[in-house]
Amino acid sequence: MSKLKRLFKNNFFKNVAKLATGTAIAQALALAFIPILTRVYSQEAFGILAAFTAVVTFISSFATLKYDTALVLPKEDKDAYSLLKLSNIVTLIITIICVLIMFLPVSYFKEYQGLQILIGIGVLLSVNYNNSALWNIRFKHFNSTSISKVVQSIAVFAFQYLLYSFYDLKGLVIGNVLGISIAGLYLILTRKFDWQIYRAISKNEMLSQAKRYIDFPKYFTLSNAILSLSSSLPILLFVKFIPLAQIGLYGIALKVIGQPVTLISTSLRSVILGDMAEKRNNNKSIIKWYLKIFFGLFGVSVVAAIILLFFSDFIVSIFLGEDWGQAGLYIKMLIPLLISMMIASPGTAAVRVFEMQKYSLKYSIVSLVVKAITLLTLFVYEIVEFEYVILIYSFVNLALVLANNSIILFKIRAYEK
Repeated sequence: MSKLKRLFKNNFFKNVAKLATGTAIAQALALAFIPILTRVYSQEAFGILAAFTAVVTFISSFATLKYDTALVLPKEDKDAYSLLKLSNIVTLIITIICVLIMFLPVSYFKEYQGLQILIGIGVLLSVNYNNSALWNIRFKHFNSTSISKVVQSIAVFAFQYLLYSFYDLKGLVIGNVLGISIAGLYLILTRKFDWQIYRAISKNEMLSQAKRYIDFPKYFTLSNAILSLSSSLPILLFVKFIPLAQIGLYGIALKVIGQPVTLISTSLRSVILGDMAEKRNNNKSIIKWYLKIFFGLFGVSVVAAIILLFFSDFIVSIFLGEDWGQAGLYIKMLIPLLISMMIASPGTAAVRVFEMQKYSLKYSIVSLVVKAITLLTLFVYEIVEFEYVILIYSFVNLALVLANNSIILFKIRAYEK
């Protein structure tokens, strides 16, 4: 009992609990708002939102050249201000370039006609939100970050719901942009920040920090962009080959299974990471423990898969409405993806604990290539219907995750020997 009391008094535990609570409430609210929005907006509107989100996520993954990741590292606050200003300038330049590229007369970019400016604004707001959250982490203002997640969920929903009468197709996108801007503004107003120091940062000071943390753009930007592209790849390709209504159905199906799984896996990942690092530092065997965690997560995911296999149609009709019945079929097709998301946590933690960054980059490249070849082959040759494209892609993703875990286990065994 005394250990439990000490744990709850521990600052680290309190900070983790604050962030986890905010994330959990925000994701629960976002999931709860979906049935309201699906009864207002069309499937095409959700397709536009899915396409918009995929591009914004991808550009945001490399727009800062990952200098933002280093914000928490400098000992002196002035160096952190230099990094922040550098990150903001780099982001603005890269975002403008990306938006201008999307205006080029390329057939693929026609699918985003009228969204280019919104995509640019979305990237800038997304990066600002992330930078502000990292800034609060630097100064241990975890309450603000936690509250901002809830503010964002509520604000995004409120704007999306209110804008339906004015923008029946783009209302979800515009509402998303406005909602994130409100959350970002909240973080800006609540963070510890000295605008005089920020404005006084010189070019030389930024260049000095750019050189000091050059490893971040050199080693993390490419891998992060590849991982983001791999994650967003289906929707980025779907935009070219299938109607927006089907993309909207796919996006909703992915959100229905993805948000609960992400919440569980994110929480577990932190615990797994801590336990694995402790075992390695104390020279304890990890293999049996790793397999126990892996098969435990696999068992939980199989139970969830069985429930979805038999009840997804009922869940969708009650949760989303009768017009979204096709999403129930897509959820069934995504079951292998759900399993792969659940069992990925041990491998993700092991990459960090055993410093497998080079292997992780190689795996992410192979994974991206395999997924791209699979999807392009299925679409170009029109081998199967769209729902089976989803199923095959899900199985390919599961196979990649299983192969990744097998290789990681082999590397851990070699390390222990």
